Amino acid sequence: MKNFASSLFPPSLKRFFQLQQETHRENTPDRQAAPAPVLVSGTPAAGPVVLASPHSGHFYPEAFVRIARQPLDILRSGEDSFVEELAQGAHSLGPPLLQATFPRVFCDVNRAAWDLDSRMFHGAIPSFVAPSDRGLAGLGSIPRIVADRRPIYRQRLPFMEAALRIRHYWMPYHAALADLLEAAHAQHGFCLLLDLHSMPDAPQAGSPDFVLGDRYGTSCTQRLTNLAEQTLQGLGFKTARNHPYAGGYITRHYGRPTNNMHALQIEMRRGLYMDETTRTTHEGFAPLSDALSILVEQVLAHFPSQKNTTHFSG
Repeated sequence: MKNFASSLFPPSLKRFFQLQQETHRENTPDRQAAPAPVLVSGTPAAGPVVLASPHSGHFYPEAFVRIARQPLDILRSGEDSFVEELAQGAHSLGPPLLQATFPRVFCDVNRAAWDLDSRMFHGAIPSFVAPSDRGLAGLGSIPRIVADRRPIYRQRLPFMEAALRIRHYWMPYHAALADLLEAAHAQHGFCLLLDLHSMPDAPQAGSPDFVLGDRYGTSCTQRLTNLAEQTLQGLGFKTARNHPYAGGYITRHYGRPTNNMHALQIEMRRGLYMDETTRTTHEGFAPLSDALSILVEQVLAHFPSQKNTTHFSG
């Protein structure tokens, strides 16, 4: 699985990257000052669970902010602020934690690499670009819109800008995630990705505290989804399943229950732990972090204690 990211680039684009690599490094000071695009904490394969926070990154490259039409507070509206911090307690129980340091408005790793809206770019669009309905709506791997459908950019971008973001941000994230899941699966015979997100209030779904997304039972065995649901409800939280968030590209791509590889997207209501206006945490942060720890503790307790080849289903 881990080699699939590099296979996304046609030979012509790979050759271009080889020729432009040094120039790109010299002419992009933001990348020199930026943190690593992906951070991995903990020991791979320490257990069958992998924690990931793909949308909590908050390093906004200066060059990106300069070409954006919207102010920073609007650009940050889709940010899953503090999710990687909420996961620290659960991470301390053993599961490795993967996080992106860049924001989803800059590059969204929860979309397929070439799920792009061609209207964003000037010049010829390569034939391998394959937008989904969401991509055509402006919510692809390089988003066109943010917050109430506001356009992000002042003008169209060169397509190579998108290709470079895919190479330098999207690919490292998915390579790291695939490595972690493969290591856990190889060591334990099964693995579970808990893909952590935050969400605004969702009155259309009854304003749940958590939304568990398993792609309608196709990315995670019902046994594990039920366990997560029962654990959270037992802690007093209101939960929903697959509505309004069933899981995105990550859940769909990595969730393969027939291969004992499971992926469950977990959306947490932001009001539980932060003030969305000031973007600061409040007294609900610690209880929610504790709830995530209890959830992971329960999941670890229900996995078989040692590697075997029995299909983990139910």
